[in-house]
Amino acid sequence: MAILTKREEYARAWPVLIASALGAGTGVFPLVFYSLGALVGPLTEHFGWSRTEVTAAPMFFTVASMVSGVFVGGLADRIGARRVVIASQVLLVIGLAGMALIGPAIWTLYAGYFLLAILGAGTFTMTWARAITGWFVAGRGLALGLSLVGTGLIGAALPPYVNALVLRDGWQAGYLGLAALPLILGLPITILLFREPEEVAANAEITTPMAVEGADFADAIRTGTFWQMTLAFFVAAMAIAAVMVHAIPMMTDRGIDKSTAAAITSLIGIAVTIGRLFSGYLLDTISPRIVGFLAFVAPAAACALLLLPGNSLILCGLAVALIGLAGGAEHDIAGYITASVFGRRNYGAIYGLLYTIYCFGSGIGPLLMGAAVDHFHNYRLGLIVALCGFLVAALLIAMLRTTRPDEAHETPVSLRKGYAR
Repeated sequence: MAILTKREEYARAWPVLIASALGAGTGVFPLVFYSLGALVGPLTEHFGWSRTEVTAAPMFFTVASMVSGVFVGGLADRIGARRVVIASQVLLVIGLAGMALIGPAIWTLYAGYFLLAILGAGTFTMTWARAITGWFVAGRGLALGLSLVGTGLIGAALPPYVNALVLRDGWQAGYLGLAALPLILGLPITILLFREPEEVAANAEITTPMAVEGADFADAIRTGTFWQMTLAFFVAAMAIAAVMVHAIPMMTDRGIDKSTAAAITSLIGIAVTIGRLFSGYLLDTISPRIVGFLAFVAPAAACALLLLPGNSLILCGLAVALIGLAGGAEHDIAGYITASVFGRRNYGAIYGLLYTIYCFGSGIGPLLMGAAVDHFHNYRLGLIVALCGFLVAALLIAMLRTTRPDEAHETPVSLRKGYAR
């Protein structure tokens, strides 16, 4: 077997990139989290629930994700990511449409978000990344970044989209509008364009078997390497989510008005997209340990900036941008290192476990930051802890034993021309 050039990889697998970008962008995670801000007010007004009660819904989503992520990742390893994704997109459409039936009891909201994490688990990052890591070797880093660009771009458009629907036809229309996105954008493109190299090889009747090698799931999770990288991403996820969620109140506490703080915070979406693309490019160029180290040192610097006194808009904007860059880079780095260290045979299950632990960190980070603020009445301690967490994550990644992708885990040159769609 021979490894293709970057140009050859993109020439044969560009349809998979398009399908992954749209599929991930209309997946359950961005649809749930980017839309909630536009739904909190209407739900509290209609049902009389408190904001605290409504904003607790993502925790139920996170708990369910911890169970469904590992299961779906392993299922993708056994039957293929395409089947899992298509089935999950159909179920996600049904689940989001069903959210229009919730109420008046608050438990119906929580049950709905819990079920969404199960029904839509096949649209989590690991299924798209499993296909991308199969098609790309020389250009794997940037390809992973491109495959997730849709989450940032569609995520940026979701709040005004949902808000417009809610203002026109009520909160039910918001959920129905969310259901329309995977139905109209995600599912058709997945059916037409999304394939894994193993599936293409089978359809093309290639006589040479595909060499999909890698570690067993049980062996992988017994290694210190797995838990070292998992701890790094867990700590970083807690800190990133904590600072992102509390960015606006951090700035308003400094005397910056809410509208200006919201405008500055909008830089996060742009920075996330840039972070994904830039980190992907770097992963194809230099050691992933260096990329990971830099990606987590940057938000540590952001925390240091936010600890400075004053209300400089420039410093706040720079800090928010650095946090966004780290948030965008983290998924690329995690997916890349997982494939490089453990191969693709059980990639879905291994990355699925890492991803669920990452999601748990994202869920509890904002809560811990909020608890610290409630107790100490300022963000100083929370920012210091976040800064230390980023530095710990950076050091853990820097000391990680990683390898560059090699021929043992890659697809044969016989797939050079791509696939029939």
